[in-house]
Amino acid sequence: MQTQLWNLRYAARQLRNSPSFTLTVVLTLALGIGATTAIFSAVYGLLLKSLPFADADRIVAIAETHPQVVGGVEATYQDYEDWRTQQRSFSAVAAFSTLNPNTVSMTGISAGARAEQVHRVLASGNFFSLLGVSPLLGRTLEPRDDAPGSDHVAVLSSAAWDRYFHRDSAALGRNINLNGTSFTVVGILPPGAAYPAEGEVWLPLALLDQPTRASRVWHSVQVLGRLRPSTDLATARADMQTIAERLAAAYPATNRNERIRLLPLRDQLVGTLRPAVLSLLGAVLLVLLIACANVASLLLVRATANRREVAVRQALGADRKRLFSQFLAQTVLLCFLGGALGIGLAAAALPLLCAAFAHTAGLDPSMLQSISLSLPVLFFTLGICSVTAILFGLLPVLRTSNKLTETLRGGDRSSTAGSTRARGLLIAAEIATAVILLFLGTLVMRSYQQLLAVDPGFRTDHVLSAEITLPSPRYTDQSPETGRFFQRLVDKLSHAPGVLSVAATTQTPLKPSQVMTRFLIEGAPPLSPGAFPFAQIRFVSPNFFQTMGLTVRDGRVFEQRDIDENTSAFVVNDTFSRLYLGGQPPLGRNVLLGVMFPNPAKIPVIGVVSDAHDLGIGSETQPELYLPGYGTHEVLLLRSAQDPESLITMLRNTVREIDPDQPIYNVEPLDNVRTDSLTRQRMTAVLLGIFACVQLALAAIGIYGVLSYSIAQRTREIGVRMALGASRIAILQLVLVQAGIAVAVGVAAGLAGAFASARLMRGLLFQTGTADPSAILITLTGLALAAVLALTLPAARAASVDPAIALRAE
Repeated sequence: MQTQLWNLRYAARQLRNSPSFTLTVVLTLALGIGATTAIFSAVYGLLLKSLPFADADRIVAIAETHPQVVGGVEATYQDYEDWRTQQRSFSAVAAFSTLNPNTVSMTGISAGARAEQVHRVLASGNFFSLLGVSPLLGRTLEPRDDAPGSDHVAVLSSAAWDRYFHRDSAALGRNINLNGTSFTVVGILPPGAAYPAEGEVWLPLALLDQPTRASRVWHSVQVLGRLRPSTDLATARADMQTIAERLAAAYPATNRNERIRLLPLRDQLVGTLRPAVLSLLGAVLLVLLIACANVASLLLVRATANRREVAVRQALGADRKRLFSQFLAQTVLLCFLGGALGIGLAAAALPLLCAAFAHTAGLDPSMLQSISLSLPVLFFTLGICSVTAILFGLLPVLRTSNKLTETLRGGDRSSTAGSTRARGLLIAAEIATAVILLFLGTLVMRSYQQLLAVDPGFRTDHVLSAEITLPSPRYTDQSPETGRFFQRLVDKLSHAPGVLSVAATTQTPLKPSQVMTRFLIEGAPPLSPGAFPFAQIRFVSPNFFQTMGLTVRDGRVFEQRDIDENTSAFVVNDTFSRLYLGGQPPLGRNVLLGVMFPNPAKIPVIGVVSDAHDLGIGSETQPELYLPGYGTHEVLLLRSAQDPESLITMLRNTVREIDPDQPIYNVEPLDNVRTDSLTRQRMTAVLLGIFACVQLALAAIGIYGVLSYSIAQRTREIGVRMALGASRIAILQLVLVQAGIAVAVGVAAGLAGAFASARLMRGLLFQTGTADPSAILITLTGLALAAVLALTLPAARAASVDPAIALRAE
């Protein structure tokens, strides 16, 4: 122990006497370790850390798929019942619904408190037992709550209990009023156990309205299953697909072509973020690799400079074990200083990383709480530092010469062909990793540029969006009271100062939605019931098209009289007209709606408008049907000549003038919605771009270090060549040609690896090929500039060697 302490003190003195070397190594390691630690924290939290549910790896999300629908969709209640009774792979199957509506107005919190809009979840009685969640207080929902008359109970999330009841235990047993109906609070969930994460109050699934429960048309419930201990996911998929085929045969009108998708719960929670996070992990590992290579080259240069000192120690009796312990002490200090600084950088970066993840589509908000500097992450960093210290401690020992006489004389004959090849391979490896990361970063940034260049089809500037849900039973989708409320609100807002136009619609533009309907075109060839086409459908107010800047292609759009007279008419988009009305004038054509029922409604098309990317910038434009009218849930859109956020107070006050108990929520400028819809792509592009720049800088530093080391090793050789008549230009050419060969090999290997990696990242790209010429050109240009900068100084130093001084050492 005394010897090790002496070694550490001696190493500290050496490093203190070489501040530039120490600072360079520590910062290089801190950069590599910090970036890797931050991204590994995200990987561990999102993909590896245990979920807050019992045996969460046995829980799967079950959804329906259809060839005409992107991704999975909710199941119908009838399908859920059939799955539950016919399946053999799950010990339990539960369902929940966030529809009809997903928020409710809550009163009864305290005397004089205003109404709060809370996120409601309807869940089956076995929902929490399937998840393995025990209550913090009281109880959770139970199967007995599914019985009519026993369903007026509520369970609160820990966050809702804190926000609305200030963690008062007296909230248990209290009656709260949700949309005018009283419910008794029977339980409080523990922190982190809310599923879905945005839920605040859970009510029995028995409250789902009877028409929805009886329908195989309305997709209303999300389903979870817990695998039996002896069943794997592949077996469960086969079992559920057999049930899907059985239902398709029994109910061809609704279930033909429908399949069942099973996803582990973690994949459901992470959404589309998994490939992006894994890509970022691969990128930072490349950064760490090249940082370690740079440190290795710096240590080799230092070992070369100190070889006479090492030879003196060997001559005085120091064996390799003693030398290794001294070098290890030095590298331990360097690596752990770099590691400590890297952890500090990672801690500073994690809040920014979480903020970037927060708006990613499909990511469950609960997963963000898992991203932190946890013990496993710190052990991972400790492991990196330990392995790096041991390997770097060996390098100088492996470079010590057994020919002490030559070393003590100052001669330098160690520049063999083998070491030259090793240095060339090190340069090639650094170049290859830089090419891979620079190409991938450029490719993703090009893809993001393509997304930004997409015209969404409507104007998002100077538009404020806000959601409002009117409580039942006072308001319903069909009641005149609902229409009067929104008409009065729109009229008041239209005359407010600074407001140019006001509109309402049922879905926020650019946010994913699967609000679809089956339809037929009157006069078109008949189709079997299971082959009916789908279209997006939404209700809009008359000013919607004007407010959003959609162009009228043909006919007319809705007018106030269409709402006053309850007119049934469709405005369709270009895509619908092209796919289903192509070749014939669209106006006057009839669309049949409700085709799953005996007497479908015949609705005329009165206009065609331009396409809009309603489901997101990166999604294909879908066929769309617009109807006039208002429902209990509306998205208000206010176009202003000024900053739209300046309208928020006026909007709240106007709503309260009409109904003092009616809150609004999700209030934000539509530009923010557009920005949020591209969060994953922007985050991936920015981080990969940063890593690529860091990698390029490290590669330049690495090439410089390796060449400097090489020239230091070959000083005598260069002196001999110049003494025999070699010109300085010839020496310069010699150094540049050998380095250029290594660079060329690295570029070739890097491009091959980059193209292979790009194919793995194809899912992250938008309208960008995996061999994009612009990305290749940018990569080679950036690399060429870095290589020139890195080669210039060592090559000039080699050409300026004085042969007399170089040979005098002999």
